[in-house]
Amino acid sequence: MKSTEIIEALRQKLTVPGGRHLYGVLGTYGQLDGFAKKLRQAKTTDGDPFPKSVNVNRGILDTIPDDEFKQLAENEAKRPEPTAAHVARAFERFLRANLTGKGILVLSNLEMLFAYHIELNLLRTMAADEDRVLLLLPGRRSHGRIIMFHEMDEGLHALSSSGQAGEYTLPTNLIAENHLWESRE
Repeated sequence: MKSTEIIEALRQKLTVPGGRHLYGVLGTYGQLDGFAKKLRQAKTTDGDPFPKSVNVNRGILDTIPDDEFKQLAENEAKRPEPTAAHVARAFERFLRANLTGKGILVLSNLEMLFAYHIELNLLRTMAADEDRVLLLLPGRRSHGRIIMFHEMDEGLHALSSSGQAGEYTLPTNLIAENHLWESRE
C-alpha cells in the first residue's frame, strides 16, 4: 500500500473508542523511514499531528544504568539469560513510561526485542483503549508469516548453504491482520 493509504486506514482505525489498538507497518528500513516522514506530516482525526517515532533500542538502553549495563555486557557470553531478563524489564519500564493515554505511540527500532527473544505480548495487552501503539517493523509477509529483518536475511542467504540464516518472525497472533499494512513505496 502507499503511505497515504496506510495513514488513512490507520486514521479510521483510531476512531474506534475502545478495544485493542496495536498496529503495524511492514517494509524495508528505507520504506519505513519514508512512511515515518509522511506520517509526521499527517494529522490524526482530532487534528493533532502524528508523533515522531520513538527508538525502542535507545529507550531500553536509556533505562539501564551504565554500571549495570557494563556488568551485563561482561557476563552476557557466559550467562545470556540474566541479560535477556534485564532487557525485558527495561522494555516494560520503557513502554509503561511512554504510554500516557494521550494518543498514539509510534515505535521503531525494535531489534533488541528480537535479538533477546523478548516476549512481545506486552505490546498487545498494553495497547488498548487510550493507549494506542503503531510498530514500524522491518519485515515482509511470506507464506502466511511475517519475516522480520528480511533485508538482512537476503544478504545472509547468499552466504548460507542452508538458507536459514538467523530468521526472525513476528508472532502470528500479535497484531490483527486488518491492523497490519505493508508499505510499497
